[in-house]
Amino acid sequence: MKLFRKEDVQPFYASKNEIVRQYTGRKEKHGSSKHHSLAVVTILPGLSSDPHSHKVAEESFLVISGSGIMEIDGRRFEVNIGDCVFVQPGETHTVINLGSEPLECVLATGPAWHPEDSF
Repeated sequence: MKLFRKEDVQPFYASKNEIVRQYTGRKEKHGSSKHHSLAVVTILPGLSSDPHSHKVAEESFLVISGSGIMEIDGRRFEVNIGDCVFVQPGETHTVINLGSEPLECVLATGPAWHPEDSF
């Protein structure tokens, strides 16, 4: 068992526009999980994540604050607080914040995210 407190989880930039607080994952400091990772991703107003896909990982995005646009394989749709989007391996996806508030999503990935899986 490992408890992760928000104040102990240091944010980092996954790309120039994505602020990530990774709670669980493959690294020892994230609990050495092989089967899933959990993070909170913040996209500031007017910015977007870099479009990308995963070879193996599935991802679920749960919007917890703000609103925006999710684009998956060229299809765009609005997302708001409480919406959850499931992304399958191979689907190119990006999150776009067109609002005036930060857009935050809880991001669950399985198996646990690692950089080599993204392209």
